[in-house]
Amino acid sequence: MRMPFFAQRAQASAAALLFAAVHVNVVAGAAEAPVPEVTAEPCPITVNVERAECGRIEVPMRYDDPAGEAISVGFIRIPAQNPAARRGALFGNPGGPGGDAYTYFGTEGSGFDWPQEIRDEWDLVAVQPRGLLHSTPLNCQSPNPQTPLDVAQLQIESTLSSGRVSRSLCQGQRPGYPETITTENNARDWDEVRRALGYDRISIMGLSYGTYLGSVYATMYPQHTDRVVLDSTMDPSLAWQGLMRTQQGGYERALNDYFAYVAANDATYGMGDTPLKAYQYWSRKVVAESGTNPTVTPPPAQVGDLPPGLGSSGQAGADVLTATGKARVEGEGIVSRLLNPGANQATSPLLTATRINLPHPQAWDQLARLTNETLEQGQDAAPAQALIDEYQQQVVALHQLQAVQMCNENVSPPDFGLIPAALWSSEVSGDIFTSPNAVIGSGMYCAGAEPVAGTAELDGSRLELRPLQINGTGDPQTVYEGRGTIAESMGSHLLTVHGPGHGHVGFGNKVVDRIVIDYLRTGRTEATDAPGYFDAR
Repeated sequence: MRMPFFAQRAQASAAALLFAAVHVNVVAGAAEAPVPEVTAEPCPITVNVERAECGRIEVPMRYDDPAGEAISVGFIRIPAQNPAARRGALFGNPGGPGGDAYTYFGTEGSGFDWPQEIRDEWDLVAVQPRGLLHSTPLNCQSPNPQTPLDVAQLQIESTLSSGRVSRSLCQGQRPGYPETITTENNARDWDEVRRALGYDRISIMGLSYGTYLGSVYATMYPQHTDRVVLDSTMDPSLAWQGLMRTQQGGYERALNDYFAYVAANDATYGMGDTPLKAYQYWSRKVVAESGTNPTVTPPPAQVGDLPPGLGSSGQAGADVLTATGKARVEGEGIVSRLLNPGANQATSPLLTATRINLPHPQAWDQLARLTNETLEQGQDAAPAQALIDEYQQQVVALHQLQAVQMCNENVSPPDFGLIPAALWSSEVSGDIFTSPNAVIGSGMYCAGAEPVAGTAELDGSRLELRPLQINGTGDPQTVYEGRGTIAESMGSHLLTVHGPGHGHVGFGNKVVDRIVIDYLRTGRTEATDAPGYFDAR
């Protein structure tokens, strides 16, 4: 049977992003709600940074019904490591929606490499989004068809009303809870944590979806907002179907960039001296693992890629090879699956590792060495089973939350023309470079689940300081073309990073780190351009 509901969403998001905003400024003379009480608790097993403090507070499930049912929201705080140099509190969100807040600041070795100046001078606080582990989690049930008729009905519903059914499966013991998982409520939860921890003003570090959340918070609570850093801003007007469609081209361009990097370093990796040759080397490895080839569009061909005897056709011949590239790999996939019944490229660990690591150029060297089998395996002890269990539960919680929140806030229209690509890539070819974008972008993902919120109001005019916005020209996830919506609404100062990568602060780009440190210290910067990861070191 087709992969329904959360299984479908796991594939769609493995690869791997309303009414007018309600301003809650305290009216003169009005009584403010009591300050939430913090309940201290041990940090999750994933947290390994010293002096980390974890706790939770209770907040209304529905802010328009403050006396109604309550839920809990977890958080982590890491006090400034140099108290004498402390400058304030920095609230962060790692994106998603549904990224785990605890690992953002609290886990060394998670991929984030925060500058020591930031750890020294700011209390680092991250609020776990409602619906995830360590806040009140969603309680989503799996469908359990009992008869062949039930199975047939489930197949139909998973195609025609997948979003509606998924939303209903997550109601659990709190009817209406899934519908409260929105960006505006996440911002309100942030402010309740701010009040509970006793901060009058906070600075913000938002990554990806966190740029939207941080902008919404700054709009709703400008009097409590200090500096704002928006790293790899998304375009909220495209949430979420339109945004996922932009990632199709974004990931294909990033794949080209990666194989160009591999080819430029052929003396190191030995995978081919053109991007297409490096792709073909990589493709053969995927075939060895899965029995069939990847069908993502190959990089453009160069004259050096032409077969013997056709070199005289020059660039014109290379252009023909480029134009037929997608059809060629699709045809090869059909043949290989016929010869190897049951073969599916999605079962290749290398293909999955490539999809996951493409947005992070700091991981490209390891990815290339994984491909050519020269990556040295560490001698560290195997992770504890409890740690493995925690990460597995996080993945499930992420998929469930995205299935709810992305449909709650889906404001862009579907492209029904993508339905054939969605069905082909998810049911037949296993192309994880196409499936998430096509399944979500076509409207299949949220079918039957009408949005409960529109695009939140964004307005930076009441902030004392301009936000610092960072966008990369080679970002596959929040593509550079989408930078304008938040920049214009928030009045941001735009820093363009010329190179690949999604996320630039705390990812090894020392030039960007220095600009951000100076901005956090002074509230301003004159920098408008920065080199990409490979040129900044």
